Amino acid sequence: MDTEHRVILNVGGIRHETYTHVLKKIPATRLSRLTPNLANYDPVLNEYFFDRHPGVFSMILNYYRTGM
Repeated sequence: MDTEHRVILNVGGIRHETYTHVLKKIPATRLSRLTPNLANYDPVLNEYFFDRHPGVFSMILNYYRTGM
């Protein structure tokens, strides 16, 4: 099932893993619209890279997961 596909997000050199259905919880965001066609997708590593602060991103990802 597509909603169970894992997504690897490399943020500032730290890898975060989650599922596509988690990222789609908040529509109309960059994370909800990830596709392999984006420039920040690396097909060799099968991950998306964002040059952002990984600690802050952990809190953002937690919000996607819990809604709080």
